[in-house]
Amino acid sequence: MVLGLGVFDGVHLGHRKIIRELLGMGERTGALPVAVTFMPHPREILGTPPLPRLLMPLEERCRRLREAGAEGIGIIDFSRQLADTPPAEFIAELLSATPNVRGICVGSRWRFGRGGSGDTAFLGAEFKRRGIAFSAVPELRMNGVIVSSSGIREAIAAGNLDAAAEMLGTPPCLYGEVEKGFGIAERELHAPTANIRADFGVLPPDGVYAGLAEVDGRKFAAVTNIGFAPTFGGTIERRVESHLIGFSGDLYRRRIAVELAAKLRGERKFASVSELAKQIEADRAKALGLLSGRMEK
Repeated sequence: MVLGLGVFDGVHLGHRKIIRELLGMGERTGALPVAVTFMPHPREILGTPPLPRLLMPLEERCRRLREAGAEGIGIIDFSRQLADTPPAEFIAELLSATPNVRGICVGSRWRFGRGGSGDTAFLGAEFKRRGIAFSAVPELRMNGVIVSSSGIREAIAAGNLDAAAEMLGTPPCLYGEVEKGFGIAERELHAPTANIRADFGVLPPDGVYAGLAEVDGRKFAAVTNIGFAPTFGGTIERRVESHLIGFSGDLYRRRIAVELAAKLRGERKFASVSELAKQIEADRAKALGLLSGRMEK
């Protein structure tokens, strides 16, 4: 095997650059390219602020790593004990667990081991001594900025979806389970919504967004409202509600992924339910126009 090490949250274009190097290393050595990721995120264990809101669940991360070309996936359980492991001991344990490693590649700023004391200079010397190929892949820069998971989180939170999508190579998503709602949208607006308890993905500023929603491998154009439903008196907590255009069925307790491809408008309080219903029709039409080229035929 050849191993590509990293958290890989988001599997953004910088991560894909590492995977491309991994694939090249695999071809040069005749070895199987394996992406090795960590779960949970090291900052969650170390308590290093800011604690990250992960861009996607582990299963989606693994799916995208395979999509990028990794033929195998390894998952390392990140723990306080692992964080306190000296760099040399970490390398020894890694190679003991995978004795047939022909090469390893990481991002050039990757740090590991107790107190982050291990770096690519240490790795290069250690693997050279052991006769194992090593590559430290330079960070990808776009518009002079390093592509990073933290940068993508910041862009989404600021409402800069285009910048986030450019770094990810795809629109950002929210992931979560559909929970019971109040039924108002279906009963009074004739636009049933899935109320999503989003446990992965970063919430952008309040508003109405267009994107594709995926349920059990099927994709639908969707209009997603993020906010406090002011027309109906408001809610205490921010809510994520998605109307899947053309979907028929029960989504309760099913997991769903909803893209945030483009912002249609801000959230606001309407004078009447009928006025809001008219706006929802306009939102649907605008979303369909924006997404027409991406929907399944």
